Amino acid sequence: MEPPEQLSQVQLTARNLRGVAHPLRVRMLTVLRTEGPATATTLARRLNQNTGATSYHLRQLAEYGFIVEAPSRGGRRERWWQAAHVNTVVPDDSVLAGDDGLGIAYLQALGRVWSDAMTTAIDATTSLSPEWRDAQDFGDYVLTLTPAEAEELSAEIHRLLRRRNSAPEPAGSPLPEGAARVAFQFQLFPTGADRHVSHPTESECER
Repeated sequence: MEPPEQLSQVQLTARNLRGVAHPLRVRMLTVLRTEGPATATTLARRLNQNTGATSYHLRQLAEYGFIVEAPSRGGRRERWWQAAHVNTVVPDDSVLAGDDGLGIAYLQALGRVWSDAMTTAIDATTSLSPEWRDAQDFGDYVLTLTPAEAEELSAEIHRLLRRRNSAPEPAGSPLPEGAARVAFQFQLFPTGADRHVSHPTESECER
């Protein structure tokens, strides 16, 4: 059985959002994208879950097109699954503002998964080699930006990351000597009371 071709991105819609707006499904999809094909059993062991839970959530991810069946390994009858896409495009405003609340639920799931990943990395810091302890970085910046400037900054960061990731290694493939897969997280959002800042229109300014 030939492995299915992995597409680059999946665009979230009001329909397929139902299949991924859950923290465990986001975690499972992340593992499949970064570590390669897995079964319900290996995912349960990897994520400290029971196989009933991982089996159910794998079926949901498959139903909505986020994962596909992978070639079986080692002659075992258990089904292997792999990610159908390299990454996910965050839903647009119309999907996020849907009455069903799934857009916000998906972003909340992402937030939990990203927070857990950073906590895990912090806990593992003392076990890193000196080179990786020096390379690892945690930081934040507080900037004063207009919405247009914030959008421009995000686009610039995405362009830089795409250049670094122009030819990503397939999930589960051997890494070059001394290399590791790294997570680069960034979030950009208004803080505190500034979340509700509104700007006067031209007609209001003329009054």
